[in-house]
Amino acid sequence: MIAAARLMQLPPLLRFGLVGAVGFAVDGGLLQLLVSLGWGPIAARALSFPAAVLATWRLNRSITFRGRESGGLLASLLRYLAVSVVGTGVNFGIYASLVLASATMAAHPLLPFAIASGAALAFNYLGSKHFAFRG
Repeated sequence: MIAAARLMQLPPLLRFGLVGAVGFAVDGGLLQLLVSLGWGPIAARALSFPAAVLATWRLNRSITFRGRESGGLLASLLRYLAVSVVGTGVNFGIYASLVLASATMAAHPLLPFAIASGAALAFNYLGSKHFAFRG
């Protein structure tokens, strides 16, 4: 319980970043697993990214933006999904462009994954703060 109380004392942007790190691990771990099982890097990411979105919605709702959400669970999820769809476009567009433009990037999908994830961070935080979990 002490760790949870300390976590809640952190600024929201830092909590968002920590939740994002969990999402990064979910996304990257599933991506690497699927690629190791023979999936292509684009198809693998098409499955790994939604898994990460669901994990981060739940964590952001309970940790980062606790008490800010208006409406019920479904309304929160739908707003978060709307933000995520645009954020996914940013993220996936950058990722796919890098993978398709470079054999090196395609051979090491975690590198373009990290670049794309970093680029989408600012959009996702602001969209989550001002729309998905508006108070």
